[in-house]
Amino acid sequence: MVASVSFTPSSSQTFLPRASIIVQEVSTQIKRLESGEGKLFHISGQPGAGKTEFGMQLIDELQGWTVVRATSLSWLKNSPRNLLGHIAHKLGAHSANSIRGVIDRLDASTVVIVDDVHWADVESMQKLIEYSMRMVSGRFALIMIGLDEENLVFHDEVVSLPSIADSTYVLPPMSIEEIRQLALTDVRGRISTTTATDIQRITGGIYGRVKEVLHSESPDHWRMPNPNIPIPQSWHANLLRRITNEEVWHVLLAVAVLPSGGPIDLVKLLGNDPTGMLCDDAVRSGLLRVLPSDGQPQVDLVLPIDRAVLQSRTPLNILAQLHHKAAEYYGKWNQKDAQLEHEAFAAIDPNDPAVRALAQRGYALGRTGHWMESAHALSLAANRTAHQEESNKYLLESIDSLIAAADLPQARSRASTLDLGETGIQQDSMLGYLAIHEGRRLEARNLLHRASEELLAQHPIDPIHGPRMAQRKVLLNLVDWNPEELLVWADRAVAWTEEDAGEKVEAQAISLIGQSILDGCLPEDKPIPGETTLHAQRRHMAMGWLSMVHDDPVTARQKLERRTSINGSERISLWQDGWLARSLLLLGEWESAARTVEIGLARAEQFGIRFLEPLLLWSGATIATARGNSDLARNYMSRLSTDQDSFIVQSMPSAMCRMWVHRHRNEIPGAIVAGEQLEKIAAHKHVNAPGFWPWQDVHATHLIRIGETERAQELVNSTLEELRGSDIMSAHAKIAVPDAMLMIHHGDVKKGFKRFDDALDMLDPLTLPYYRARICFEYGQALRRQGQRRRADEQFARAASLFQDMGADAMVTLANRERRVGGLGQRSEQAGGLTPQEYEIARLVSSGHANREVAQELFLSPKTVEYHLTRVYKKLGIRNRMELAEALKKYSHDA
Repeated sequence: MVASVSFTPSSSQTFLPRASIIVQEVSTQIKRLESGEGKLFHISGQPGAGKTEFGMQLIDELQGWTVVRATSLSWLKNSPRNLLGHIAHKLGAHSANSIRGVIDRLDASTVVIVDDVHWADVESMQKLIEYSMRMVSGRFALIMIGLDEENLVFHDEVVSLPSIADSTYVLPPMSIEEIRQLALTDVRGRISTTTATDIQRITGGIYGRVKEVLHSESPDHWRMPNPNIPIPQSWHANLLRRITNEEVWHVLLAVAVLPSGGPIDLVKLLGNDPTGMLCDDAVRSGLLRVLPSDGQPQVDLVLPIDRAVLQSRTPLNILAQLHHKAAEYYGKWNQKDAQLEHEAFAAIDPNDPAVRALAQRGYALGRTGHWMESAHALSLAANRTAHQEESNKYLLESIDSLIAAADLPQARSRASTLDLGETGIQQDSMLGYLAIHEGRRLEARNLLHRASEELLAQHPIDPIHGPRMAQRKVLLNLVDWNPEELLVWADRAVAWTEEDAGEKVEAQAISLIGQSILDGCLPEDKPIPGETTLHAQRRHMAMGWLSMVHDDPVTARQKLERRTSINGSERISLWQDGWLARSLLLLGEWESAARTVEIGLARAEQFGIRFLEPLLLWSGATIATARGNSDLARNYMSRLSTDQDSFIVQSMPSAMCRMWVHRHRNEIPGAIVAGEQLEKIAAHKHVNAPGFWPWQDVHATHLIRIGETERAQELVNSTLEELRGSDIMSAHAKIAVPDAMLMIHHGDVKKGFKRFDDALDMLDPLTLPYYRARICFEYGQALRRQGQRRRADEQFARAASLFQDMGADAMVTLANRERRVGGLGQRSEQAGGLTPQEYEIARLVSSGHANREVAQELFLSPKTVEYHLTRVYKKLGIRNRMELAEALKKYSHDA
């Protein structure tokens, strides 16, 4: 056997934390391989993306595995089985034909990493891929590392490697923070976020190119406060080597002044190429690429580093002339944003009005909800102005727009460049808004309180910051569940804002929720004066949520599915994802609900909006538990908010989720702890507003199960009082369950059963199969405990049927088990002649449950469990619980 390859980590490993996440995911999948299993991975990225470093990190993660790494060579691409022979030699196999004998043994755990897979010979790759798909005894993983898209030709058929791989990953470009970390570790320079942003823009965040920039100057250069970004000489030399016609330089420079490329006729105009021959030559030479476009053809540079080279080698006055021409071109076509952008780029005089004009355009775009475009214009204005005060103001506005556009990672990055020693309404307001989205309750409250106090002291109220502050206070009071304050600030937003301003419309949409929390009514859904498509989405979110609360998940689904693709809609879409998943869960459409949960979680991760994740995890864990997917439920629960500094909209679903998962694992102590946490949170005013956070019925049943009937009665009574006058029938039906259980406990069995019947009657006109299934299940257990087996079996059968329709397999299993324990339902001959109840007790005990745990699971007394267990021992001819598992297995096998 070949010893596993060891690897001493170098400092380079710490520079790519996001790539390290991929390393962890791949290594975890490999380590989980069973005997006789193989897996195929495709890892790609641009040249210099860090693919080599990825392979080295992966080797380090696979201690104890036999790992072979081989690099394909371009000049051996047409040498059949050359790569395979090289790998065989490294594995200690006699020949390429002997590889399977080495890797497919019962004790073999092998990983083959192929670097530069695009240069690998076809026959070698065919065999390696075949091994990964046809393992019998060993464990084998093939890691193919190469460019973004590779194809191999197998028997005249073109096969895309990503399409046949079991898992594919693309190594991401470096983030701004990763670039700062690399500078600190590699050249001992503490560069600012601004400097790192410039490096990222020039290099595209490609790891190898970032290192080239950092090593183009001495470490002392990077310790300066605002170091210039050097352009490596090698980049210039590389560009010159690729240019075969000197006149092409002019065309390339024309494209270089266009930030993301541009229309071909503009490039021809700026590059003095009326016939387009030079552009064609540049495309053929691989210097320019034609971009996909439905309209006029667009071109851009193939390598972003070429743009930096071209601009750095051109005098400022020539660059200004080109930008002026571009501005005239866009002005002719009435493309105002592009025109203003190029006029600002052309500005050499610090007092050029073009910069202020661009900033004003940014403000106007923000007011109409085009926040990403607003952020771009304001950021450029901040960079182009020579006045520090204006620059700071524009920068703050650009960060505000990024938050509104749901680009929180970029907003956070730019916010890190601020002088946090300074305070003021604008800065505090923006940082408080950011803190809301990142779930930092105390910071958000303090910052927005300080800013609002300063604002309210003004006379008159600032026409820009006043409406904005009001809208943010509305959002803050929603997520922290203060409906009275929410409505106060919504009124201020209306009073301080122009008729069609976005802050006013958004505040009015959210105020629908605040008003409903207070009066318990479902408001009328009608367009708000002045609302745009983007603002209408907020109203759809609010009314969808409220429709779900008021027992109409069908209407909720219709409203919550209404989306827009306008920039800035993602954070509202995330709210919609959370309540749409819940509505689908209530409707029993669990496949769609589970899919919505994952879409929402991906959206939250992409945009950094973490404070809404618990809403999704609550539904996701509920579905996973009821389906029997305990690993996924644990994963969801591990991602819940545990921080005490959480908003109500985080802490309530987090605690409810924990209570529900513990309940279904029969971990009653854990469920009680979660319930007690909910009691504390619910002491906050209005949290128990009917329908919004339904937790009391579940916690009350847990209290009854542990004998805390007085506490359960107090909770039931207080909930009934809170529901007085409410027409949310699902809330009445659910609290009727513990109320009925308490009646039965106190000896009024007939009245208790009537209470259960009433609960089901309340749900008759509603489309809420999930709630009905739960109540049927609880009713069946109550009937069985009172000896009414036939009626109990009817309720369990109804619950099983409803859960079956939802795909809740674990709940179907539980319902059928209850039927067997009752001696009815689906019956079969049990091991050793045990009765159904004896068999269920024996099965639970044999799996490690204590008598008290079995009693809780089956709603029996511990003495009853002990009695039945004695009968089980006698029937199976054993003496103790240690022999039980083997005896059950033996009798089941004999049967």
